[in-house]
Amino acid sequence: MKQTTSHGSSLDFRRPEGFTLIELLVVIAIIGILASLIVGLSGVATSKARLSQTKALLHNISTAIDSYQADLGSFPPDAQFRNGVVNAATNQLYYELTGSVYNNQGSYRSLSGSELIRRETINGFFGVDGFQNVARQETEVKGYLDVKGSQAGTISLNPEVRVLTAPIPWPIKPLQGNYQNVLGQNIPMENLRPIKSADPSVSRVNPWQYRSSGLNRFNQQSYDLWADIVIGTKVYRVNNWGGAPKVYEALPPN
Repeated sequence: MKQTTSHGSSLDFRRPEGFTLIELLVVIAIIGILASLIVGLSGVATSKARLSQTKALLHNISTAIDSYQADLGSFPPDAQFRNGVVNAATNQLYYELTGSVYNNQGSYRSLSGSELIRRETINGFFGVDGFQNVARQETEVKGYLDVKGSQAGTISLNPEVRVLTAPIPWPIKPLQGNYQNVLGQNIPMENLRPIKSADPSVSRVNPWQYRSSGLNRFNQQSYDLWADIVIGTKVYRVNNWGGAPKVYEALPPN
């Protein structure tokens, strides 16, 4: 519809028929860029949140270990076997920090509510004959760490054996590629998986790794405590001897 002005010219009020192809392509491109930015930022935020959560738990466990040492006069033992090998991934921190009651049948019951664990099982998994933070009466045992369900994992079902776990489990699929160690050797990323088992539920367990004996540790006057967190294609080692986590990243393919 046209309308004539006082000067005799006419104005066309008809609506445009729509966007041109170029305009549509520009809009689609802008939407794509914004979407990629949002996804990237959300991924960064998620990674930071996971690392912050792990660092907070590291602090809680370290505080519990220090309180344990102040009361009992020594740090919790690590899983050191008779051949001198220390298995940092399978350690008895769960039982030592929650406290256990010993019965006359040679079994221990954690105050956290786990199943009875016998001496032979303790020796087989941890290389020791019993626990230090133990008594015959529950009222005589002190718990140093309040363990929630998600903070403990089972590395054996029959008999049941538990370990303290990091908040992020390991992925089911094997990690791809190699990383380079300090000697310049190429090591499979999958070798970083702390628990190797044919049972997927067990291989996903991500224990807090612990070492309080031997010379092969960073904190010679105390203990090493760490957990490896898989985020994307990288593994972040959150630890108590360095400020920032150590990062393991797969080498680019040849």
